[in-house]
Amino acid sequence: GMIVNKESRSSTAEAFRLLRTHLSFMLPKAISDSKGKTIFVTSTISGEGKSFVAINLAYTLALTDKKVLVVGLDLRAPKITEYLHMKERKGITNYILDNKLQVDDLKFNSPQVKNVDFISSGVVPANPSELLLNQRLKDLFKIIKNDYDFIIVDTAPISLVTDTLLIANLADVVLYLTRANYLDKRMLVVPKTLHKENKLPNMAIVLNGTDIREGYGYGYGY
Repeated sequence: GMIVNKESRSSTAEAFRLLRTHLSFMLPKAISDSKGKTIFVTSTISGEGKSFVAINLAYTLALTDKKVLVVGLDLRAPKITEYLHMKERKGITNYILDNKLQVDDLKFNSPQVKNVDFISSGVVPANPSELLLNQRLKDLFKIIKNDYDFIIVDTAPISLVTDTLLIANLADVVLYLTRANYLDKRMLVVPKTLHKENKLPNMAIVLNGTDIREGYGYGYGY
């Protein structure tokens, strides 16, 4: 669940404040003052803590009086509502498939995470890749970029499917999560290659769980 709150002095809360500070260095100068700064959170495989980081980072940003939206874009394995202990609801896939749905029909809040809006990924579709290339998704991002200071996007793990690479051009920064003592080190060739081939814009590695006693620890690469 949530570990960051306003008074929180834990090492994890500090780590998220540090991540918030680092974001200002990672964002391209041209957009650092603009609205709709879009941060993708991805990883190599599932279980590396994407939803945990997306939600806690969103909350940490919201504490500085920013308007923040979290978007679930892992269409194959919706995690946001599960993480918030809420029922799955209409989300991104429903919006793409139903022209009558408006963006405002999708937004919801959680009592756990104050001052953050959410849009879940919605019903699990048969053809996620095609849906992600649909013009309605691009239109949705145009709308939300005008309404929020930050958009945090929980995306699909990269080694399993091409989904995240298909929409990487929507991101201003990509936080690439690697969970310590969890991911087979040989798999680190995946982020290394993506970085070398410039497949993900402004990619930063976030190391998750460096010291289990301390809860979650963070480190940075690149």
